[in-house]
Amino acid sequence: MLRSLLIKIPTLLLAAAAAWWHPGAEGLALASLALAAGTALLLALVLHPNASLWAPTRSRARDPSRAVALSFDDGPDPDFTPPLLDLLATRGVKAAFFLVGERVEKHPDLVERIHREGHLAANHSHRHGLEFPFLLAAAAGREIDACNAAIARVIGATPRLFRAPLGFKNPALGDALRRRGMVAVGWQARGYDAVERNAEVIARRVLAGLRPGGVVLLHDGAGLGGTADRRPTLEALPEIIDVVRARGLDFVRLDVLLDEAPYQPVLGERQAGSAQAKVLR
Repeated sequence: MLRSLLIKIPTLLLAAAAAWWHPGAEGLALASLALAAGTALLLALVLHPNASLWAPTRSRARDPSRAVALSFDDGPDPDFTPPLLDLLATRGVKAAFFLVGERVEKHPDLVERIHREGHLAANHSHRHGLEFPFLLAAAAGREIDACNAAIARVIGATPRLFRAPLGFKNPALGDALRRRGMVAVGWQARGYDAVERNAEVIARRVLAGLRPGGVVLLHDGAGLGGTADRRPTLEALPEIIDVVRARGLDFVRLDVLLDEAPYQPVLGERQAGSAQAKVLR
């Protein structure tokens, strides 16, 4: 939350200065303008999926890369995740699945399959509630922890990568992620497939926005503010994969592309790392 003061304090000072130096209607107008500008900047940093002031956010590889990564949100879904996994297996692509905790609890077999087939299980909050962008750090932390716990019960590992519902991140969420050693993930290209019904449009949007080293956002889960049918995503994916490969790019798993550890270290690893650091010092 303290990082938001970098914008709030200058905004209030500018508004106060405007009202002080220009008494009357002119000063009131200037103060209102300063407050509006500061509020707009705060909102932009909340709404932009790749903004990093509140929480460092990764959306592409750090170094030049001839690879890209696929990621899917809002699952697991019993109707659409299995055929998606079949398609990825046929095409030899590993992906990242940003999972909703409540759905993990309902469909642990799908999460186990995601993990068993070499895909990445990541955190997309526990309930994917519309109120998530407005939560304070403690409440956001509970959402994150509940989802992590649900995933860990299935695969025996705790996710380190997190994507916020809708991509919105407030200062409190940044605090919650830092306390947990987690990394926020955005995206470079998306198909708006949560609402788009035309597979060709989905593919065209992804391919138009994607560059080497980028992260693709698609969905395998239905509902949660979008449509109930992910068949257009499944229909668009073969074209996306074929065209990306025709461009000379490879698909790698998200954690490989971003060079980020996918899961939290277990207690023994933490202790070993701490002991090694003491020896090095």
